[in-house]
Amino acid sequence: MNPALRATFDWLRDQGLPPLPVAPAQDPTRYPARNGDGSLKRDKDGALVPAFTGKNPSYVDSRGIPHLIRHTQYQNRMPTQAELQTWFAHPDNGIGTLGGWHNIVWIDVDVKQFESQQTCDQRITDWLGQYPLLQQTFTERTHSGGWRLAVQAHEKTFTNFSLDGVGGQHMGEALGQGRFTVLAPTIGPSGKAYANMQRVPPVWVERLDSIGLYPVSCRREQSPSRQSRPHIQAQPAQPGVLRLEDLAAAKAQAVLHGDSPLESRSHSLTYALREFYGWENWAAQNQVPISGKAEDLARAAGAALGLDDERVERIMESIPDPASCAPATVFAGGETSAWKRVWKLDRQVYKELCPSNMKQSIQAIARENHHVLTGGKPQKKQNAVVQAPSVHNPAISADQIQTFVRQAWSILAHAYQTERGKVTGERSAADPKVWVQGQIYRIAAEGAQLTIEALSRGAILQAQGHTITLENLTVVDLKRFQAEMLRIQQRHRHCATAPAISRQSQER
Repeated sequence: MNPALRATFDWLRDQGLPPLPVAPAQDPTRYPARNGDGSLKRDKDGALVPAFTGKNPSYVDSRGIPHLIRHTQYQNRMPTQAELQTWFAHPDNGIGTLGGWHNIVWIDVDVKQFESQQTCDQRITDWLGQYPLLQQTFTERTHSGGWRLAVQAHEKTFTNFSLDGVGGQHMGEALGQGRFTVLAPTIGPSGKAYANMQRVPPVWVERLDSIGLYPVSCRREQSPSRQSRPHIQAQPAQPGVLRLEDLAAAKAQAVLHGDSPLESRSHSLTYALREFYGWENWAAQNQVPISGKAEDLARAAGAALGLDDERVERIMESIPDPASCAPATVFAGGETSAWKRVWKLDRQVYKELCPSNMKQSIQAIARENHHVLTGGKPQKKQNAVVQAPSVHNPAISADQIQTFVRQAWSILAHAYQTERGKVTGERSAADPKVWVQGQIYRIAAEGAQLTIEALSRGAILQAQGHTITLENLTVVDLKRFQAEMLRIQQRHRHCATAPAISRQSQER
């Protein structure tokens, strides 16, 4: 592996991103692309489309024979050592990775969307000057003269973007979940190499429009996505109303944002529609008030994916019995998992509508989780949380939670001066707490008491020393804190704005 490619390879591994190979472009007469029925694929002019474009996941083996890679599997797992050795054995192979890992979005500015190279470069220079935070993030030039930047976005609702505002001229793509991006020093189809300008961790942004990226399609921006639609507030003294899209699994919500987490857009939309139907059925069976309709969400998701209306309708018709659908969480964890979901979204709905025997079951599981987390020792009553049961994700182990706690203390300590491992940040007599506030998380400590809160979710973890008294973590929380620890370890100088958990001055 040449030194330039090794540098990219090592950086991807350090960031927890899957390194994937890119074979050089191949002659389409020898290696043509094919349609789903096996026929040769041709462009609008009738010319053969190459199977190996020099920009898709693929590799040339040690004998010089090219192979395509089904890259969707690497949305959820890292490549094995054996796979990596096979992929990068031939020196002609380039390198790339997938969007979506750790909420990373690859911003691909396409020079062909501009009048000239000079016009493109000037526009990007102006853009970077307007949003100086982007001058601190990962930046490359593409083989064709375009630009590629990486950010970690808390919210992504579109792919095709403009710098001119909503509905403006198409200038590039924001590549998220499952989308492949080519990186330096790969040789592109033009014969020129991608060039790295700044290999640093991606900065965190709240939304793409906060850095001047806007959807090309006005319709997509107005679609009833999870972020753009307001929450429906409960009427006084009445049970709340839950939004159907908020109940759905993360994969279904990703489809609403225009991402395709499965092998094709049709598969992704089918999955999301079954999930929406499942929650409609479950809510009706349990008399839980909800807003939104499965078919309306499916049409919005289809628009976000870029599918035409007829195709969306065919997908909707392909589900023979919507009444038989059930939520993914019920398949995985039974009825208790569904009620835990309700608890996360609306405590009042949970309190008023969850059956008593189900509440007792959830509370028993919560007590058992706390018992395991504290090493089998009974908790002291003064440490118990009486507000609501802890909702423990069974996919998260006790060791992972304890690691998360250690990382939280380390992040907090990094924001302040440390002395013998103790946080010594400025404190006032009125408020002995120390804390650090970011775009998503707030970490606060008072003595041995640690509290971590997340945006719109409230407290996700509380600990008194080594005893966990409240835990409501997700796998995404673990990944974000791990990524922040990697940034701290790699950071040679302090930045004014940290990506996920940035320090802000403490009020005195």
